[in-house]
Amino acid sequence: MGQTVALTDCTLIDPRYGVATAHSSIVITGDRITARGPAASTRIPPGARIVRASGKFVIPGLWDMHVHVGAIEEDWFPLYLANGLTGLREMAASEENASRQRQYQQEVTSGRRIGPELFWTLFPMNAPAINDERQARAEVARRAAMGLSYIKIYDGLSREAYFAIADECRKRRIQMVGHVPDRISASEVARAGQASIEHLDGVLLACSRKEAEARWMVQHNQNAWKMLLDTFDSAKADRLIESFRAGGVWQTPTLGIYKIAILAEDHKLPGDAPIQYARRDYLNEWPRGALGGPMGGMNADTARRVFTVYQDLVRRMEQHGVRILAGTDTPYPYRVPGFALHEELALLAEAGLSPAAALRAATWNPAEFLHIDRDFGSLEPGKVADLVVLDANPLVAVANTTRIQAVMRRGHLIEAAALRSMLDGVRTEVGKNAAQTGR
Repeated sequence: MGQTVALTDCTLIDPRYGVATAHSSIVITGDRITARGPAASTRIPPGARIVRASGKFVIPGLWDMHVHVGAIEEDWFPLYLANGLTGLREMAASEENASRQRQYQQEVTSGRRIGPELFWTLFPMNAPAINDERQARAEVARRAAMGLSYIKIYDGLSREAYFAIADECRKRRIQMVGHVPDRISASEVARAGQASIEHLDGVLLACSRKEAEARWMVQHNQNAWKMLLDTFDSAKADRLIESFRAGGVWQTPTLGIYKIAILAEDHKLPGDAPIQYARRDYLNEWPRGALGGPMGGMNADTARRVFTVYQDLVRRMEQHGVRILAGTDTPYPYRVPGFALHEELALLAEAGLSPAAALRAATWNPAEFLHIDRDFGSLEPGKVADLVVLDANPLVAVANTTRIQAVMRRGHLIEAAALRSMLDGVRTEVGKNAAQTGR
């Protein structure tokens, strides 16, 4: 059965409903939660390790729903865990890296390794590799045979290929996720059955009074941002949001990448980014990468206007029942693994989501979206023991998710000193590598 651990007299947070239950205890045996209830009456099994948690707040483990972990970078995974992240959704693995990611997840599930859960998919389906219906269906079949539960699509797909992928995914019960191809309107996505849109891709385009003209500009690599802002139609946006709600199209806004883009266009860099934990090769590339990001080619004022509209759209989506997922696109420039998720939660709150809604986007919502809510997403008996112990209430301010006292991953408790040691180890390692390479 494994060791039994009891956290006593803490406040348990249920992000699904935004409820805090004070003076509670939670019992973990092995890698599962086995009991929870009032501290005064919850039975603690004999021999259990008791962790007195008076004044602490316990949340489910956090998930980052848009990452690129590549070949399992060993210096990244301590950063995720030390920041309370117990789950990741990889959005584009190469064929070579896929085998390593599969092996990693097998080791995590079996208990041979401590690290975040990892859901993964292959690189996006896109032109020119996928041009027609035959190619699209064949590639979906190949990926389904690999055991993928979701398939990412990208900007360049033809209409023929996109709808063939959608049909094949529906037949095979595989989620279709990703961008909105240039030849598809975001208003068509819900009818096609796309499960999630990343980066609000195609959304502003579908809110334009001159959508067809703007689409032509995008397809011909012309800068359409100012036109999209000037022709934004709020009523059309409302209809689009309703189609997302009715069709169950989730959104992963990755607002942080747009915040970085504003700074880059303003010829500034984020001075508060925890770059002491970032690999030198990324640090060298990030200034140029930030300028070439999603708002490349526009001035800082236009970038700020786009970001304001995006914030408003996210707020309106959440208020009207569109489900939101917290994702960071790490290692996007200056989006340091682990830390970036807390920045994203702060941006969701800044956009107008309540602390509970922002927290839900990184806990319950990921579990429900991935169809794993029987095991993850909340603090209930029978579920995997992934949790984060905080010094302050995240339902008061979501920034309190950074005040981490301990992290439990599949029943393995990592307390404050060990978490600091993990961060120190990464900082030392990246500094050593920088010295060796002369960077």
